[in-house]
Amino acid sequence: MPLKNSSSQKAISQNIKTLVREGKPKKQAVAIALDVARRAQKKKVGGEIRSMEADKYPKEYSPIVRVKQRFIGTV
Repeated sequence: MPLKNSSSQKAISQNIKTLVREGKPKKQAVAIALDVARRAQKKKVGGEIRSMEADKYPKEYSPIVRVKQRFIGTV
């Protein structure tokens, strides 16, 4: 059954129940339902979906090791 694209508490609860009935572990079902709700809220408000980590570091830092990137040679 498809999940509801809404950020309301009722929709989140329904999505969790649906996912658990489909056989997903409860923690995974909660994570998926909250992600669907977050994306629905972003879509409703308008704007891009970015992680909180993206805001912490400037673009010249590597997202994996948090060190300044060095390029050798020509790019």
